[in-house]
Amino acid sequence: MSVGVGLLNVKHSFLLIGLLLTLPFRCEALDTGIEGLSVNGYGTLGLIYNDSDNILYRNSIEQEGSGHGFDSATESNLGLQIDYIFNQQLNFTTQFVFIDRPEQSFNNTLKSAFFTYHFDNRFEIGLGRLPNDVFMSSEYKNVGFARLWTHLPVAFYGQLAGESYDGAKLSHHLRLGDGVLTSSVWAGRSNFPYDSNGEAKKIKFEPNFGAGLRWENQTWLLRLLYSQARINDKDDPAAAFDDALIQASKFGWPEAASIAGFSINDTWLRYVTAGLSYDKDDWLVQSELSVVKAETSTHDKYASAYLSVGHRFGAVTPYFIVSKFTTLGSRETIPPAPAFITSYQRLQSIAQAASNGIYADQSTLGIGARWDVSQTVSLKAQWDRTWVEKYGDFIFEQKNQIDKQHIFNVFSLTVDFIF
Repeated sequence: MSVGVGLLNVKHSFLLIGLLLTLPFRCEALDTGIEGLSVNGYGTLGLIYNDSDNILYRNSIEQEGSGHGFDSATESNLGLQIDYIFNQQLNFTTQFVFIDRPEQSFNNTLKSAFFTYHFDNRFEIGLGRLPNDVFMSSEYKNVGFARLWTHLPVAFYGQLAGESYDGAKLSHHLRLGDGVLTSSVWAGRSNFPYDSNGEAKKIKFEPNFGAGLRWENQTWLLRLLYSQARINDKDDPAAAFDDALIQASKFGWPEAASIAGFSINDTWLRYVTAGLSYDKDDWLVQSELSVVKAETSTHDKYASAYLSVGHRFGAVTPYFIVSKFTTLGSRETIPPAPAFITSYQRLQSIAQAASNGIYADQSTLGIGARWDVSQTVSLKAQWDRTWVEKYGDFIFEQKNQIDKQHIFNVFSLTVDFIF
């Protein structure tokens, strides 16, 4: 991005922010004039500054990433939700999210479209494109107004981009103590979009299923979830690379067979997560922890977590957040290939680069504040300082690979609104 274009984006962003802060927003659904039909929306106008000359910052691996300087696309989005209530038992919900991504399509924009049937006050079933429950914030992941921070913690939310699945979900609600316990099971299939050097790619999860428990009252929210999915990626280029390693093991490099296993096609991914939130006496505490297990030869286990603490002072809520995303275990070192076979040397070099590319070790400290301008508009500012250990930038892409620890800062300003 040129300096002129960057300054123009900054100017336009501040003009829009100023306009939003002066508009008399009211937190009401649009009046459709049709009984049972409601239309609501939300959006975020964001601006970030990345001080790194090498790191391409992004909130999710679905995004392309933004280099040094200002960017107004990474944090911005616009959403629209349409609900129709047929009767007391049946309703329909659909949601569209417009966000900057490498590939724009109707399928990517349609985040949910499902029917919910309530058998009674306890049992309900959802059918269609449903929100993926892997995160505590899954149902409002794109609604900036619903969260405390300018953006979700990247170390936790940035590694998985699939926000919905096509299938079914059965839920049961039970009054337990002074709260409600919700048990749910679901199954279906989903797409996992990601960006690689500006090119939109995706893999399929089919089947994708899991189960979860959620207990909630006016102060606490506790949840535990398990899910697993079989990865369908028939175009995975790593399959041919694995074949080459197996062949090399038969002709002069026996250790190569133990390296093979980079391909993710037809393998299982397992995910376990737990989370809690606390909201009482103006204190806001939220935390989540997850472990991912993959069926690959290197770096097959990952853990991520975050802790956020904030306190309300009237309309202003300052907060801090710490997060971590790491591979469980040390970085893999690929055994050397026979020095006299050049092609095996190249295989070894590619294997080491691939191993480095899926290694994760990053930590972030964020400090910010939220100002509730009105019942429908909030203004937030946040500073994030991220430490990426040697080869530990699984989420962020680099212009040039750096083989040492690097630190960078991101400053973000957002205006979130609902209507």
